Amino acid sequence: MRGIRETITRWTRNYLREQPPHPAAIAELYLLCISLLWFLPGFLAPELFGGGNAYPFIIFEYGGVYLFAAVLFGCSAALLLALVRRKTGAGGRVIALAVALFLLYLVPAYLAGSMQMILPFYVPGWVYFGLSPAVDVLMSAAISLSGIALLALATIAPILLIDRYVPMKRPYAAALALGILLFPCLAAAIFMVDPVPSLIPWLSLSLSTLSVLCLGVAGAAVLSIPLVVRRLLKGSGNAPRQARVFGLLLLCLLLVWFVPGYLEPGLFLMGHDYPDPGLKMKWFIPYDSGDHEYSRFAVPTIEGNYLIDEDRFLIRPPASPLSGTALRAVYTREHTGEQYVVDQWWYNNQRTFRDEKMRLLDSLTGSGEISETTLDLGDHLLAAGFERSDAERKYPAWLFVNETARGYILTYERPFDDGRSNDFFIVYYGTFNTVGPDPDRSLKALIAQRLSPSAIRAPGEGLDEGEHLNRMPEAKPFLYISEMIRYAGILLLTPFLFGCSAALLFAGALTELETQKRRLAVAIPLLAAVLLFLSLISGYLTGSTWMPIPPFYLPTSEPLGVSTLLEVLLNLLIFLSALTLIGLGVIAPYLLLRRHLPLKRPFRAVLVSGTLVFGILIYPLMMMHAVWQGLRPAPWISLLAWMALGFCLAAAWAVVIYAVQAAAGRKG
Repeated sequence: MRGIRETITRWTRNYLREQPPHPAAIAELYLLCISLLWFLPGFLAPELFGGGNAYPFIIFEYGGVYLFAAVLFGCSAALLLALVRRKTGAGGRVIALAVALFLLYLVPAYLAGSMQMILPFYVPGWVYFGLSPAVDVLMSAAISLSGIALLALATIAPILLIDRYVPMKRPYAAALALGILLFPCLAAAIFMVDPVPSLIPWLSLSLSTLSVLCLGVAGAAVLSIPLVVRRLLKGSGNAPRQARVFGLLLLCLLLVWFVPGYLEPGLFLMGHDYPDPGLKMKWFIPYDSGDHEYSRFAVPTIEGNYLIDEDRFLIRPPASPLSGTALRAVYTREHTGEQYVVDQWWYNNQRTFRDEKMRLLDSLTGSGEISETTLDLGDHLLAAGFERSDAERKYPAWLFVNETARGYILTYERPFDDGRSNDFFIVYYGTFNTVGPDPDRSLKALIAQRLSPSAIRAPGEGLDEGEHLNRMPEAKPFLYISEMIRYAGILLLTPFLFGCSAALLFAGALTELETQKRRLAVAIPLLAAVLLFLSLISGYLTGSTWMPIPPFYLPTSEPLGVSTLLEVLLNLLIFLSALTLIGLGVIAPYLLLRRHLPLKRPFRAVLVSGTLVFGILIYPLMMMHAVWQGLRPAPWISLLAWMALGFCLAAAWAVVIYAVQAAAGRKG
């Protein structure tokens, strides 16, 4: 293998005569890469983008196409970096290039009347804009090629900045790797972006595009941190400055605290605004496991108890005209025997949601009368625990009536994450089999149990708007692959960032101890006691005994029961001090046993040890504790014991890992 590499290197040097390639050659290769990225995935696997089969095996069948696209994007990022570094001396030209690419992406989309951030992979025969085939291809090429270039520029922007202060040994290889690693996150973001609600319609595309670009810049910056840590610790033989070491340590700890929960909160703690898919599937279906003499669930209301038929609970409605996730519950009113049904359809795409509302309207119009109405749920909402301001409002709905049934249709848009989620619901509340003397009171009582006042919308909203052609069908398998890789990346990135923080803590602590000539046997227990005290001080201030590790920060989680800003600051104090305590547990064994554990590259050994300890032991252990046991109150002694246990486990496993590395070094 080494001989092949040396031969290729020699041939390349002879061909180029040890001169860098001409910018024109780089530009031609760059255009070829982004053209292939635009054309080949859709050409090789049109079923992937044409709404074809979305079963799990598609992920493996088309995994090669996905990997090929990711590598092409990484190559385009590396080539663009070569062009930018060759032709750019100041950052102003990079900004000008970004603005030019941004306009090249937006203008054709505005001309086509599209408000979505989508990079179309061209498949012959698609009609994106309804124009002639030649114009259609040219506009699609302008959108896609400039969009790919814009994403690549966002990927390399942090490298251009970092390289000024911490020169990278192989910047082009770094750009290639970052592009490939960021591709799943960027692809998932693009395919999941819906038009952003805005008072100015054309502003939606700009905002959604900028959000994806910011994600690319932030992701590249985070992934560049390990490269900076490696360069800083390797250095020129002199000890790095303490300010840089501890500043970078703080940054790594902040990223471990913030990034996982921000990128994928569903992987961590499920707050009220972050329900998992299992909860979303039945979110607006009233249910309550009350004590009752029957073997059924009971939903108590001011109209009496409504018993859920378990045999017909959460079953897909028969012959449903909708394509969303559909679930049903059938209720029997206690003592009267009246039966009612609640159907819920859940969607992740706004366009599909609007199309299905239209289909539902056409279906109901053919079997009865449907009219717009408003619901006054005042006393029912007050009894269900809602605020008086919510009870005084009237809510839009459709009323459906025929000879055998009567019901209401309600629609909800983005009820989670303060209106930023891509979740849409259609819910039908109606009579079942027979109509009682006053069904409206029962229907309103059921509606009030699971109402979301801020997310409710008129069912007819948006049906009269002009149809905007979507430039690309839903690519569900492509999105599935992106999400799987993104989840795995987050789970791997978090321990690696912690390993970097352990290496930085080791470098800073070693320099400080050697400079101040302090005894390790005294300094380490003292520092551990200080960190343990800092991690508990927030609990003492708030009177809380909640186990706070994790959480990774979620904007709406308030385990301490205080204001949002104070809750963030207190959680930050808890988490950073606790992470530092675990990091101290990783480095303490080597600091104390350096004479008995001779390691050739101690910084690398600490990084590996921190990554393995956090990723294999501490991280899963605390996650399982948080998910299975919940953040439950515990006595102070339990809280102290749990945090001390984390420190001891980290130290014990670090000893084993160091011993293995030392033994491997001796054999080598």
